[in-house]
Amino acid sequence: MEAQCVMGIDLGGTQLRGVLVDREGTIYSRVRYATASTVGPTAVIDQIAQCVKQLQDDMPPDSRVLGVGVGAPGPVDPKEGVVFYTPNISNWHTVPLRDELVKRTGLRIEVGNDANAAALGEWLFGGGKGHSHMVYITISTGIGGGVISDNRLLLGHRGAAAEVGHILIDSMTSWENLASGTALGAAAARAMPAHPESLLHQYATADTVTSVHVALAYDKGDMLAQQLMEREAELIGVGLTNILHAYSPSIVLVGGGVVTANPWLLDKAQAVIKRYAIADVYRQVPVELAQLGHDVGVLGAAALAFYASEHSEYDAR
Repeated sequence: MEAQCVMGIDLGGTQLRGVLVDREGTIYSRVRYATASTVGPTAVIDQIAQCVKQLQDDMPPDSRVLGVGVGAPGPVDPKEGVVFYTPNISNWHTVPLRDELVKRTGLRIEVGNDANAAALGEWLFGGGKGHSHMVYITISTGIGGGVISDNRLLLGHRGAAAEVGHILIDSMTSWENLASGTALGAAAARAMPAHPESLLHQYATADTVTSVHVALAYDKGDMLAQQLMEREAELIGVGLTNILHAYSPSIVLVGGGVVTANPWLLDKAQAVIKRYAIADVYRQVPVELAQLGHDVGVLGAAALAFYASEHSEYDAR
């Protein structure tokens, strides 16, 4: 029997990663390149095409490629295959990524926002399997997410739905600017001058303090770090309460470096949800650590290709 495979490409500002995957999420081959981020879009698109060619060479016997999914950071129009802007890649403005890759590869190409793709990955291959309503949240350098509603990816107008990091939490400040890893490091830097006894002064490098430093100091019992991490849990819980009220999922999966390194944050966040959610229909929703780990980007991109092959509303062609 002919096996159906897709390729998933995770376009990052530092690394370009690709996998060859079957419908069960089994990874047959991997490729990785340092992204030519300072050169510009054409060089990066050529790299993606090279990834595809290398993965094609690793196709198992009696298999067929359904297509290629590409997850890209920043705003994406999935129906047009246009990536409007992606951070950390020079001169990337309104690039018709799908059309350029079709020219280079001759394959069916699907392009989506990386957080939406990650949500599809967790839904098809990870902790969201079997759920018709699911939300995936990533808390790392920033905060992003994707929503599955009635077994479909929520896209919104021009694919711009579920920019959850930009919901406003406190004094007209976004969730991302309060609870991301970047925000946690910035909060620590602001607090450190008033706490000369804190271990954070030892951990900070070149006058830079990060969420990793805060977590290390927390594990050593540092009082300032404990205050910062407790506030982080509170802010995560407040944001997740808003997510539950807005989308009413049956499960919330949370990934990204901040919670993956500190999974106890989710237990405390769930307690915050129970305090603030307006009804048990929200309070009783499980909030769990996402399952795909570091592969969520590539498996999400692969899931995007599988999903688009079966859902005509994703693709206008």
